[in-house]
Amino acid sequence: MSLILRLLFGAAVISAWTLAAQADLVSPYGGETAPNFVEISVLEDRVRVALEIDPADYPHFVAPDDGTGQSLAARTGGTMRVAADGQPLAAVIRSVDLRPRKARITAATSVVQPRPRSDEVIYAELEFPFAGQPSRMTFTPPLDETGMPTASLGVLVEHLGVPVTDYRYLSQAEVLVPDWNDPWFSRFENPNLTRHHKSPLMSFLSMEPREVRHEIIVRLRDLETWVDLGLGESETVGGAQMGVVASGAEAFFADRNPVTVDGQRVAPSDIRISRIAVGVEGLRVLDDAQDVDRATALLGVVMSYPRPALARDVEMTWELFPDGVETVPVTLTDPAGGVPAQVRAGDPVVRWTNHLTTWEEPQSRPVTVSTARVVDLPLVAMVLGLGAAAAAWVAVRGRGPRRVLAIAGAVACVGAAALTAPLSTRIPLPGRPAPDADAAHLLMAGLLDNMGAAMLETRPDGFAQALAPFVLSGRTGDVGAELRRGLSVSLPSGALARTDEIVEIEVERISPVPDATGNQIVAQWTASVSGGHWGHLHRRQVTYRGLVDVTREADRWFLSGLTILSAQSRT
Repeated sequence: MSLILRLLFGAAVISAWTLAAQADLVSPYGGETAPNFVEISVLEDRVRVALEIDPADYPHFVAPDDGTGQSLAARTGGTMRVAADGQPLAAVIRSVDLRPRKARITAATSVVQPRPRSDEVIYAELEFPFAGQPSRMTFTPPLDETGMPTASLGVLVEHLGVPVTDYRYLSQAEVLVPDWNDPWFSRFENPNLTRHHKSPLMSFLSMEPREVRHEIIVRLRDLETWVDLGLGESETVGGAQMGVVASGAEAFFADRNPVTVDGQRVAPSDIRISRIAVGVEGLRVLDDAQDVDRATALLGVVMSYPRPALARDVEMTWELFPDGVETVPVTLTDPAGGVPAQVRAGDPVVRWTNHLTTWEEPQSRPVTVSTARVVDLPLVAMVLGLGAAAAAWVAVRGRGPRRVLAIAGAVACVGAAALTAPLSTRIPLPGRPAPDADAAHLLMAGLLDNMGAAMLETRPDGFAQALAPFVLSGRTGDVGAELRRGLSVSLPSGALARTDEIVEIEVERISPVPDATGNQIVAQWTASVSGGHWGHLHRRQVTYRGLVDVTREADRWFLSGLTILSAQSRT
């Protein structure tokens, strides 16, 4: 053991054994925030336990000295116990060292730490060998004489590579019932120790403004009961085989689980197949080169049904029920949010009807911003003043009743002019100067709203139509290509996130375009975007900086060129 680790152990022993032994009461959720953490992996012939121990809690994880002369390192992790079918398993220590605390990623956008934690932890890796296939496995954290936990301990458990839990706390002896034939169905007796994605087969039907999208999570082993994918005797699936798997899966799902939109049966225009994994960070797409176990591999299927507008009614008939599975969970998502549903072998149809009362169809519009120079003149008062002058002239030259009437008229005009003097009329002056900062801000706001609406379009003809109101004729090809290149935010499933809001527009510079009638604007803005895939909603903010070329016809402005200079994303 290194000198640093010995010193750390000594400091931990001196400081922590002076603390009260009783642990805080904790929720069974959010174990990623615990100061101590254990990853438990149940393998074919052993249990692997990887402990991260906060130095302040280190004494709680050290077995008492039994007088045999065991070192401190040899007793590290000794209060963590594992049993198979009620029989305690002997621990074999593989390593003990000091290392940085592991960053634990979740599907949430932020994690609130309940209390400060050390940057470094004492890491201990232990193995508990066993024989056969136990029907019950018990994991016990450090406990005091009354059965209370002596330290807060977060936990993750997996069986044969399949996650059994999300982040949880291990605060008492917990019993795992492993399914050795299909680890997807391994479970804890305590229902709090579970994972979010419980079903081996899941369906997600999303009604988007320009698309109906059907996403499916299916196990490779189940898919192979319905279609021969030509994998032979291979026990793993790698990048070289994924092309064959994807081709077979696409052909299979193209005419399965029929979808009807607004009363018409539709076929998917695009099908994407990915290898995915379920974990505490949600669902993630695996790298093409990464090999996965054929027996536990998951596939993500995404089928797109483009639409010109948000659908009125959608119906999906589910046809695929693996042996022993009678119910498949379905999530129905529209712009208002998601609603859980399910299909059964005896009732395989799920329906969605558009009941949105405040929905406004996104669409691009002409951008009109005036930059004409104007003066404010009190025209009414000026006219009344002229009238008063004319009446006074008549009064001077007239006599008798005519003079009296002229004087009265002059007085009335002067009074009316005084009352209407604050009222002014805006008079445009000749010429159309470049937009100032305020006009450029309004212009950018209108253009960016239109860009967001156009980016919703999934069909080429719909995209071209959406660009027409605000992109200069003859420039739609170049501008459209740059919009797709620079502003697209792709989700792991391959779908595109949509723009919810444009904020923080800053106009940096306005300059004339050489040899042209327009202007170039250098601007920065932040887009709040969101999108869902396989039941998980992603939200992020992306800050863009770009060169925006604009030209105008009267007060109507058109986008004639676009270059996205940078895009910085933050969740």
